[in-house]
Amino acid sequence: MPRVSRPRALTALMCAYLGLTVLGFHGVAALLPGFMDLWHLSETEAGWLLGVMSLCSLLASPAIALTDRIDTRWLMLAGTGFNVVGYAGFGLYADGLVSAMFFRGLVGVGYVLTYMPGIKAMADRLAAGEQAQATATYVSSFSICSSLSVAVTGLVAGWAGWRWAFAVPVASNLLAAAIVLFMLAPARPAGAGAARAPGLGVFGWRAVTGNRASMGYVAGGFSHTVELLAMRGWTVAFLAFAVSLHPGAAPAWNLSLVATALILLGVPSGMAGGAIGARFGLARTSVVVMVLSALVAMGVGFSAALPFWMFFLGPLLLHNILVLADSGTLSAGMMGSADPARRGATVAFYTMVASVGSFVGPVLLGTVLDAAGGRASLLAWGLAFGSVGLIGLAAAFTLHRLAGGPGAR
Repeated sequence: MPRVSRPRALTALMCAYLGLTVLGFHGVAALLPGFMDLWHLSETEAGWLLGVMSLCSLLASPAIALTDRIDTRWLMLAGTGFNVVGYAGFGLYADGLVSAMFFRGLVGVGYVLTYMPGIKAMADRLAAGEQAQATATYVSSFSICSSLSVAVTGLVAGWAGWRWAFAVPVASNLLAAAIVLFMLAPARPAGAGAARAPGLGVFGWRAVTGNRASMGYVAGGFSHTVELLAMRGWTVAFLAFAVSLHPGAAPAWNLSLVATALILLGVPSGMAGGAIGARFGLARTSVVVMVLSALVAMGVGFSAALPFWMFFLGPLLLHNILVLADSGTLSAGMMGSADPARRGATVAFYTMVASVGSFVGPVLLGTVLDAAGGRASLLAWGLAFGSVGLIGLAAAFTLHRLAGGPGAR
């Protein structure tokens, strides 16, 4: 089978690979209300079930720094293996909070070894001028199949039971592994064979953290994942709450399909954000989007009390459009500001911090929701989403200070 190396073909191949690895990504979120009832989970416990995946991603993130020395393909293959075991174990053996968190944690390791290393794999194979748009396209493709995971999980669970729903990502990750093994051309990383600078340690964290521009994008990545994972994890439950406020006025929708449609909005918005960022500056574009998204987040929880169609077509829709518009610009900016010989270490550090954000988001939202009155309270939803928005504003200010000055890209 021929190996892929041309830019457009490589981008398409990597998008297909990424899509297959995340075909079960939002499966637990799609079934969260049912799991809360089945396993008698509080909002805080449900937040931990959503967030444990990111906690385990954090622990595995340093391994990405190895891609400065070895071909990224090997890490990507390991990630698909963790995904297969995690999804299969969840479907076969999860029977409560502890077992569900264990297998979801394995998926977290798989996710961190597949998604961000994919960006590094493209950077090792593309010219500098080709990376921004390719990265934005790659990141946007995440939304396509991660959103499909909501619909597929809901449909398969309704047809054959929730355990069978997790067989789909098992099969898709096996196919993703075949793509990497047989179709992705080998590449020598820029740091391979280079001597380590003294005093920088195995992973070179000091060199990475000393890069102000990169650290600005790291702050942005933290905020982005806080907001994204908080919203994605709680979308189905939030929609169910909004519908309950409007008996007779809200349509009798399949909430999993609605959540899928909302997540799919991230595809064009992420690609548009990447194109705008390539023209007007990645840092500037990211800051503007982050501020707008944070402001909308601070009001979206309270907006559930509006007439249903005004709520759905206004704040909810706008928030879903904005939350992914900076995904490509942040990743491309981080990669473009990194020392080529330290890209793997930079991606590893970025991923570690983003994993913390991915953990904080759903847990924070669930904890605030629990403390403020539970998922039947409008005030609780408003405060929960508002807490996420405050983090976004702080991170936007940090990105502007570190990477948004004159001549910023």
